[in-house]
Amino acid sequence: MFVDVVVVGAGPGGLACAHTVVRQSPGRRVLLLEAGRGLRNRPCPVDRGLRCTGCAGICNVISGFGGCVHYGDGVKLSLLPSGRRLIDHFGEPRAGELCERAFQFLTAPMPQRPVLHGTRLGAPVIEAFAGNGLAIREYPVAVLGETQVRTMLTALHGYRDDALTVWEKSELVAAALTGDRLTVTVATHGGLVTVETARLVLATGRRGVTSTHNLLTAFGVQTIAPDMSLGVRLETRAEVLAAIGVEHPDLKITQLERVERKTKTFCFCGGPNGGRIKFTNYQRSFGREVITLDGHETTERSPGTRPLAANFGLLCQLARPGTSTAVRAEILSDYWRLSAGRPVAQSLRAFMARTDEPRSWPELAAAVTFEPSVKDLTTGRLDSLFTGAEHASLIESFRRVMGSILDHAGTGLTVDDLTDDVLVIGPEVEFLWDRVPVDQDCRVPGLPIYVVGDAAGIAQGIVQAAMMGVAAGEAIANGTLA
Repeated sequence: MFVDVVVVGAGPGGLACAHTVVRQSPGRRVLLLEAGRGLRNRPCPVDRGLRCTGCAGICNVISGFGGCVHYGDGVKLSLLPSGRRLIDHFGEPRAGELCERAFQFLTAPMPQRPVLHGTRLGAPVIEAFAGNGLAIREYPVAVLGETQVRTMLTALHGYRDDALTVWEKSELVAAALTGDRLTVTVATHGGLVTVETARLVLATGRRGVTSTHNLLTAFGVQTIAPDMSLGVRLETRAEVLAAIGVEHPDLKITQLERVERKTKTFCFCGGPNGGRIKFTNYQRSFGREVITLDGHETTERSPGTRPLAANFGLLCQLARPGTSTAVRAEILSDYWRLSAGRPVAQSLRAFMARTDEPRSWPELAAAVTFEPSVKDLTTGRLDSLFTGAEHASLIESFRRVMGSILDHAGTGLTVDDLTDDVLVIGPEVEFLWDRVPVDQDCRVPGLPIYVVGDAAGIAQGIVQAAMMGVAAGEAIANGTLA
């Protein structure tokens, strides 16, 4: 079997690439592989208050049609300069064009173009953060609610073209180069299938970090050590984060002053309806099963007997001695010893003081004034995963960020008033995997292989992944395939 292009991964990057090729280059055949399950068959036990089981080896949160865009959740689409590394990679004019095209691709099924927030911030919010020595990064953000996400994914899933074939529950297991063609081996529900292709696009996301690295290493590609970050996700009452969440739905602040280690806010989920924490089960990608966190904005949840929760991530860039491989192994080993690689919760008071959490998880969950968004947690010394400098930087950063949020909200609360009403849940990680050297077409030099989205290790984000998918798809559509 021969197809012109094989795209691995049906997340934002893979979908944008596949659609760009078939629309701009009629007649070229594209095979889109997705290791995960179908659009509406991605239930997460954790969402229903149950224990993370790994979903038979394929985490439904990060695998399946839509990738990190999950049917039933809301999402944020953050535009440039969020993901500013892509501006450096593509150059500012082309990056801007790709960003607009990616946004159009994702939102085309909507009856109206989504409203963008996060720019032209009002003086009160700017002053509240400036009072704590902070400046907010302004960029456009669209919040898509659960209904809008369903509309978007249904349209993408329903797109039909004779040149595009989609295989779900089908995983790339090997690739070999013979002359100017690639032979790829795919594990399907019916067994192994061999496919020949002129171009291979790896849009494997977070689930495929190890397999993609191994495949590229086999081709002699030298990857680049990442700037790893380690942090936590902080959860509190939605009303605490609502005011700033309306003004800037994806609040990002990078702090370099008054902290020993660079820190930043990450994946802010704090509009009026708050957001929920998700588990991302990496299975055995890093040797032993490891679960980390993700956050999703929500707009349509109904509160129960207690107020809804909101959350945001706080990351600290690591500067530990040793290679990136050794540092990653150290982090994961510490995490495994702490909780066998499963997320841990600690009260803000205990985390700040670096003391044992005296309560069990049911006791801690019952003590806060809001309904925690996940229940599959244990309590423990989450603070022990961080060095003294990292911990001090996170605490200083939290005090300044949360202090600014409270000043802007005008609640009269202080950070110290919240020490028993904030859950610290972790770990949160960013860029545990290497960066892939790709050119401006997202192609690995010297090979008929392209890497887009999170797998490339350049920038994270839904729009950012789609930008890279559009760039690769356009290059393939306009190029000559052997």
